[in-house]
Amino acid sequence: LLMVLYGEGGTGKSRVIQTITKRFRQMNLQHILIKAAYTGIAASLIDGFTLHHIAMIPVNQ
Repeated sequence: LLMVLYGEGGTGKSRVIQTITKRFRQMNLQHILIKAAYTGIAASLIDGFTLHHIAMIPVNQ
């Protein structure tokens, strides 16, 4: 399953992700759930990774 959530700030995207994460934990399947976001801040808010990290795209610093 691949899911993409779009929406403006305050529309509940993080809440949906938290609910899905909780359900995966309840089913003891959290090890197969990968959460990613466009920015580092957004990724940290969902306890996930950036898309660059998931895709193994190097980022110049």
